[in-house]
Amino acid sequence: MKILNVSCGAVGAYFCGRLAEQGAEVAVTVRSDRELIAQKGFEIQSIAGDFIFRPTQVLSSAAEYHEHADYIILTSKVLPDADAVELLRPAVQAGTVIVLIQNGLGIEDAIAEAFPENEILSAVAYIGVTRVAPGKLAHQGAGRLTIGKFGGGKSEAGTRLCQLFNQANVQADYTEDIAFYRWKKLLWNVPFNCLSVLGGGLLTNEMTDSGELEELCRKLMREVIATAWKCGVKLPDSMVEENIEYTRNFPSYKTSMLIDCENSRPLEVEAIAGSVVALARKHQIPIPCLETVYALLKAFDLHKQTVKKSLRK
Repeated sequence: MKILNVSCGAVGAYFCGRLAEQGAEVAVTVRSDRELIAQKGFEIQSIAGDFIFRPTQVLSSAAEYHEHADYIILTSKVLPDADAVELLRPAVQAGTVIVLIQNGLGIEDAIAEAFPENEILSAVAYIGVTRVAPGKLAHQGAGRLTIGKFGGGKSEAGTRLCQLFNQANVQADYTEDIAFYRWKKLLWNVPFNCLSVLGGGLLTNEMTDSGELEELCRKLMREVIATAWKCGVKLPDSMVEENIEYTRNFPSYKTSMLIDCENSRPLEVEAIAGSVVALARKHQIPIPCLETVYALLKAFDLHKQTVKKSLRK
């Protein structure tokens, strides 16, 4: 099986590295450390067993890939200036299945419009993995996927990919209702990613300390649930306490948004918070906590990027 991982970061390297262990031919495009990764691969310290992922090709872009990929897996951040279609376009061929392991709602729409003949699989990742040094990753918690066909329903390609992941010791479940799981993931992402940054660098255990911040997490999740219901996705109220307990018992770590912040990278504000806010406004749902968090986070991200640009001059 031939796989191309476009925009391979920590998440892509872990999941695709596990596939490579099972014999898949995995090529990657990377944003940095290309020469180092080409020489030594990704060194991954994992709670599921340490390993080294050596891609068959380490490329700068999909345009350099000249084979026919069975699956193209996109693991880029969902940012306003990131054009997912153009990242993928050079490598998409007839029969290629496109897999999106990304955050947010509606991320599949532009891909489906650009490649109407290609099947699109949408995937939600649950994993704590970070880049700790050039070419080195630390996998600290979880490590599973929920995969479904965009638009819902059954998919032979999706079932086959899940089987391959499970053979690689990665729990991967196929669902015929991926929209439910996208909302479920946002239910965690909205409070914990956003507050980790706005709180000045909070770790996950600091947001589940049974204090005011934990209660704010609950309020944010309840607003996400209210919005999901208006959009036809029935998230149960019990998920609020399930997320609190899951996070409390999870190894304490930095969220992906906090890591991006510390490295002065743009934040996934719109993908995580903005996508929910837009739908709540459309349906006229009161979300006072999320409106406040979104406004602050958006302003903070703009400020940091403005400062970063000024320092470059």
